[in-house]
Amino acid sequence: MDTTGDELYDADPDADADDDDDEDVTIRAEPQPELEDEEVDDDDTPEVADDGEDEEDDGSETDEETTIQLRDKVEREEIESEFAELIAAVPRIAQEYALLDRLGTGTFSSVYKARDLRQAEYDNSLWITPDIRNSEFVAIKRIYVTSSPDRISNEIFILAEVAGCRNVAQLITAFRERDQVVAVMPYHRNVDFRTYYQKLPIVGIQSYFRCLFRALRDIHARGIVHRDVKPANFLFDPRSGNGVLVDFGLAMHVSSQSSTGCNHSSPTAEFPHGRFLDLEDTWQHTLRRARREARARKALPSDKVGYPADDHRPVSKANRAGTRGFRAPEVLLKCDDQSGAIDVWAAGTVLMFFLTQRFPLYSASDDVEALMELAAIIGYKAMERVAILHNRTFLTNVPMSDEGIPWREFAILLNPSLDDPDGEPERSEALEDALDFVEKCLEPQAPTRMTAREALYHPFLREDGAEYTLEEDDDELCVRPPGDGICGHLHRRDEVTGEWCVIVRGEGDQERVVQLAVGEGLCVGREPCSFHADLFPAPAVEE
Repeated sequence: MDTTGDELYDADPDADADDDDDEDVTIRAEPQPELEDEEVDDDDTPEVADDGEDEEDDGSETDEETTIQLRDKVEREEIESEFAELIAAVPRIAQEYALLDRLGTGTFSSVYKARDLRQAEYDNSLWITPDIRNSEFVAIKRIYVTSSPDRISNEIFILAEVAGCRNVAQLITAFRERDQVVAVMPYHRNVDFRTYYQKLPIVGIQSYFRCLFRALRDIHARGIVHRDVKPANFLFDPRSGNGVLVDFGLAMHVSSQSSTGCNHSSPTAEFPHGRFLDLEDTWQHTLRRARREARARKALPSDKVGYPADDHRPVSKANRAGTRGFRAPEVLLKCDDQSGAIDVWAAGTVLMFFLTQRFPLYSASDDVEALMELAAIIGYKAMERVAILHNRTFLTNVPMSDEGIPWREFAILLNPSLDDPDGEPERSEALEDALDFVEKCLEPQAPTRMTAREALYHPFLREDGAEYTLEEDDDELCVRPPGDGICGHLHRRDEVTGEWCVIVRGEGDQERVVQLAVGEGLCVGREPCSFHADLFPAPAVEE
């Protein structure tokens, strides 16, 4: 995998190639000049992208069309052959798009950069965001027939549901030709994570995580968990400070089970990551006894510790999607009632890359080894408590500390410069906030892990002098889904189709029901949606 240029909709090369739940897409970065040290100012925020009117931007737009020419002959011919195959399978592509280059390819899909030949004929306001320098460029994702129909439809429907969410890749259109499914999304310029994670200034890291947690807050508000948050699925441009969350191939809706096999509740609006259950005395006694027995077995010979090779106990099944090194403890322990907390954990892992200057951070080859790596950091007792929370028993005779080490100390251990950041007061304060932030993201027990909304309140992500203050906070800017917000009581789902509708007033104050199109009926902050703006007039502004 190249280490420069753009990447899109990919899975990390360290992803589990043998996991049925993982979408393993390898991305080849586009050939372009490597990000130089001087291009990211250590004293200022990342430079905001220009509007494309000067000569440099015009040149960069031309480069976007000719990146394929920078590849070697063999690779160019391979990509051009893929172009021909795609056009033969989906003739509509040639009529509406000019294929320019390949952005990524993998087991379940390939992604291509293209120019939209009919862009001017459509209303593009729903998906154009400030970081899109030229809206004619798009990313065309060809989903292979190796994907199950349920998986394909799930991804398309979720992309439609996240319409309007901040810092999230928007679905422009999708269409099918026989067994071929194509999704078209905006093209976002970005840089390979490996080229900047060791030299991005603290203000750039803050921009990275503001964008990421805005995306997570908005999709979690819709009851959607991404399940594969990692650098390869968050396209960030250090020059502009803009980032976009992509690849919802593994995303799912959170469940609201009345009872689970764990000792925590399902996620709710009040408790987005669930809450600890009040257990009966008899059940608490059972858990304590299981823990005592596990501790006693630690002292036994090695052949008595672990589980038999011919194990006849029922297999515990649960969603374990994601990529090795980013899975939260509840995923590794096969919790069957996961929440947006797994995305927050993965985001905290990404922050550890920045803080420790190491990527990847873990080297486990399977989930058991991953649990051992985490236990070696957080300690045996903490891992015991996490296991009990998910109705599991943690047992190992591998020597490790009972108490472990806090994440902040672990980060400093791997990167001692964090303890003396050049003596700059502002940078020292920001790094202190970052260390506290990562501690809250990597809380082993999901119910007490920081939520995406709480993350945007944290001092590490506070923007001094920006468009909102800490008091107004992100509530003023979050994009609320239909059914939420100040006019949510005027939204309802159609009893037959399940689609969202709104109640509006017609002539003579007669009420009528209007079905919402994708991206409609969204409330921003405390403002009503566009259908009900006249019912909730804005308060008068004092001069």
